[in-house]
Amino acid sequence: DGSIMWTAGSLSPVYKDGALDKIVVVYTDITERKQVTDELTQMNTDIVDSLMYAKSIQEAILPSKELIAGAFEDAFIFYEPRDIVSGDFYWFEQRGPISIFAVVDCTGHGVPGAFMSLMGNDYLAQIITDQNITTPGHALSLLNARILQALKQTGEVGESKDGMDMALCAYHRETKVLQYSGARNPLYIIRNGELEEIKATKESIGGDTADKIFQDHEVQLQSGDQIYLFSDGYADQFGGKRGKKFMYKPFKNLLIQNSVL
Repeated sequence: DGSIMWTAGSLSPVYKDGALDKIVVVYTDITERKQVTDELTQMNTDIVDSLMYAKSIQEAILPSKELIAGAFEDAFIFYEPRDIVSGDFYWFEQRGPISIFAVVDCTGHGVPGAFMSLMGNDYLAQIITDQNITTPGHALSLLNARILQALKQTGEVGESKDGMDMALCAYHRETKVLQYSGARNPLYIIRNGELEEIKATKESIGGDTADKIFQDHEVQLQSGDQIYLFSDGYADQFGGKRGKKFMYKPFKNLLIQNSVL
């Protein structure tokens, strides 16, 4: 009828008296299978193209490295999403002499995490930039309330528990005082080759109740101090000969070893 048929052929040798006598070829009609495969391939291409576009949007809202470098002489960002789009993001705002920065780990990976990251980025901007809230603990409490409201979380059984863990800092350049508050994500400070961990409040942003209190910590920084904010991505990375997680103790040792380079 003029249509195209796709076939798969299998060849079977037939021997007679130990010598090849003939080859039997059987062809199977795989036209329908080929059409389904082509459709799946096109769908995958469309999805990947869409995710790549979403990635460009997500990266566009991240603060520029030049902006951060303008506030800190020696700063770096290691940002390698596991999927095309990420549930982790970093945030920065300069409010006069105060540099406010955060590393945020949203629930989920890929697209679900990316949606949460957009919400988190927007709400941080509203709280810190628009409302001029520069105290980390206060900002986290307000962020928690907004996430609960946006996701309609009341603490009832069976509802969404989506949210985020994060570390939020405010550095006062004139006094060299660092304020920190964390939602499950700690702060590491390396001073003279020794690592000090400032623990976070054991509550996530979002998930259940609105009246969470996030503890503020103040550190008088000294020249040469190194501070690290991070998600669980590095410590939870699988690898090595046994394919195990990297874990936090080796992560701390890695930071200490690199602090003297």
